[in-house]
Formats: sequence, C-alpha cells, structure tokens
Amino acid sequence: MGMIHLRHLHEDLSLTIGELKSIVTAVEAGEMEAVEKFDGQSIFFTWDAKSGGIRASYSEGELRSGGMPGDKWLERWSGHPAEDAFVGGFKAIQRGLDSLDAETLTQVFGPDGRNFVMAEIMYPANPNMINYNGSYIAMHNLRSYDEEGKEVDAQLKGGQFGQLVSAVEAAEQQVDQEGWKMVGPQIIKLKNLSSGKIGDGYASKIDAITGMSDSSTIADYVEEKLRTEIVSDLPIPVIKQEQVIKLILGKEDAPSLRDLKAGLDKETQKKVSALATKVNSKKTIQKATKPLERVISDFAIEVLDGLASAFVEDHDKETARMQKMLQGALSQIESAQGGEELMPTVAAQMEKLGDVANVSSSLEGIVFEYPPGSKSLYKLTGAFAMLNQIVGRARRMPSPQSEALLRRYVRYVMPIMMG
Repeated sequence: MGMIHLRHLHEDLSLTIGELKSIVTAVEAGEMEAVEKFDGQSIFFTWDAKSGGIRASYSEGELRSGGMPGDKWLERWSGHPAEDAFVGGFKAIQRGLDSLDAETLTQVFGPDGRNFVMAEIMYPANPNMINYNGSYIAMHNLRSYDEEGKEVDAQLKGGQFGQLVSAVEAAEQQVDQEGWKMVGPQIIKLKNLSSGKIGDGYASKIDAITGMSDSSTIADYVEEKLRTEIVSDLPIPVIKQEQVIKLILGKEDAPSLRDLKAGLDKETQKKVSALATKVNSKKTIQKATKPLERVISDFAIEVLDGLASAFVEDHDKETARMQKMLQGALSQIESAQGGEELMPTVAAQMEKLGDVANVSSSLEGIVFEYPPGSKSLYKLTGAFAMLNQIVGRARRMPSPQSEALLRRYVRYVMPIMMG
C-alpha cells in the first residue's frame, strides 16, 4: 500500500504493443528479475546531515516538500489506528540508521537529504490482507529529488542504495531489541511457464484485443477505442469529437474543456464533461483499457500461482486463511446494510478472480524494471487485487440485512462462483 503509485502494465500508455508482449514472454519464461511487493504501509525516509535526524513522508506531496522531522511524524500518527505500525516502524528506522556513521549516511542520503528510501512497514499487529511472520522495514529503492521536489534519479540496486542495504543488514544481523528488522528488496524466483506456452497465449489475446501492430502504443489503442466506441456517441461534429479525444489523452494541442463546451446545449455539455474533465478523463481511459487490464490480470494470476512471500511462515496455511477470509467477506456483504448496491461490483471482482481457489499466492505481487536499466517500475498483482477490493468493502460495512440481499447475492455472485 502507499500513496506513490507503481504502474500496472495497462496504465503505461507509452508502452508499445510489442513491448507489452515482450514483457509477458519474459515473465512467462521466468527471465524477468522481480522483487516482492509487500502488503504493508509505505514510508519514505531520508537522513538530514544538518540536523542529524530522520525526515519521513507518506504521500508524494510531503516527499516533494522534503518530508517531516521525527517529532512531527510521531505527532501526526498519534491516536491513528495505524499508530503502532507507523511509529514503531519509524523508530526502527532510527535505530537502524543510528548503527551507521555520519559519513556513510551522508554518502547515501546526500548533504541536503534529497535522497529518499522508498520502504514498506510490515507489522503483524496491524495487518492488511496478508499476515507476515514478523515486524519488518523492507527497503525497495532510493529516489533522488531536486530542490523543487522533482524526481531526478532512482536506484533500484547497487550504488548508494546497495551501500545502505548492505550496511544496515550487516549492522543488524538479526532483529533489533524491539523485534524489528530492516531488509533490502526480496528477489522472487519466477517459475518457467514457457513449456505451457502461457505467454504465447496471452500475447495472442493482446493482439486480438488491440488489433494493432507491435509498433503501436497503448495510447494508440485507447485513442482508437475512444474514436470508435466511446466518444463517437457524443452528438457533436466529428472534428469536435477529435478535440475531445485530444483533451482526454492530454495532448499538447488539446483545446480547453471550456472551449469545447462553448456553444453546446446543456445536456451535451454534461456528456462532454462526463468524459473529459481531469478526473473523468482518467476514468474514461480506464474504461478503454479494461479489456487489456483483464488479460493482464488473468496472466498475473497464473504467474503468481503458488509463489510464497519471503516473510510468510506457512505459505499453504496463509493462502487457505485468505481464501476463507474472502468467503467470509462475500457472506458479510450479502447480509450487510447497503450491500445490495455492492453486489454488481462484487460480482465483477469475482468474475475477474474466477474462483476463490485462485487466491493461491502469499505474495501481494511482484515488481520489476522494464527495460533493464530504465528505472521504470511495473507491478503484477494477480488475485490480490480482487481479494483486497472485496474484503476491504466488507470491512467498511455494517452487518444486518434482509433476505432481499441474499437473493441478489445468489443472482449476481453464485453463478460466477459455480462457473
């Protein structure tokens, strides 16, 4: 979890269809170097050479402003449900960095503390979906920011980041006095699935969905979907439809929304806004990429099947627990006040998942760099995404509900679960 977003493959509109298929093929063959994505709380931290203290951040905005000093960080989480995780994790980072000398810390974080470590807090007393076997600070990478808060570099391994991981792990060896341990990225050995031609099958599905050449981008695919299926329904001239498409895709020569709506009747203005405001443009693009999203989700479920987390004690026991938790969430939504409105959404998530048994990995997902050396990170999360959506909704709902909801449950969800 966290506020800074790792992209799913379908979210990078600059990827070509050929690159997307190459990624699928490399992952299928187990040739992609991947690290574990954890189901914890994100924290970004740096060491300030001037004050000798740590600054931390949870959101991208906080990070760009330089993060907050320790006292402010601790004050921020006081009384919060996740206080123990964020406060305990911060103090564990303090202890870990205290084991290093100022010269090493300055080399890693820079004289102005503009290098931030992206890390994850795993705290068993405050789990999300996955139960881990201890309290960890898992360091993922090191990101450098200029004085304006713009990211200028990222180190995924080696360099200053590798120096920090090696130094902290050597200094700590085991867990510290409070039971925490700081660790570096956890490499996941992907299975070689090429004998089953899984990748070839999904590459063919991508071709069938897009109908485009390997040199075309996902943005080209989205543009064509907008042109032929989504924007074509607007009752405006074709030339104006093309302008709407440019605005949705954020092209430099796109007109403003105000200019687009000028001269249109109120009903048509509403339809244009429903597609092309800044917020709605993202939703419109998500709608266009949904077929690709589904294919990649299915692929991820197969790739992650049976893979175990580095920090889960009993993989089989944990996956069985998560399957039971999902079944319980489905039953809770069935009987919860207001659950009726959620049934179509839950059914859509179960349709993507296919079967509760597909919750078969104790990983949240994997993260990898493509192409190697580019510092562009992507994630595959498989069944976890659907588990998280359904269980998360159940946790936010009250419990009692009428028999009508049971009928809705049977109508929407049971046919999918039964196949």
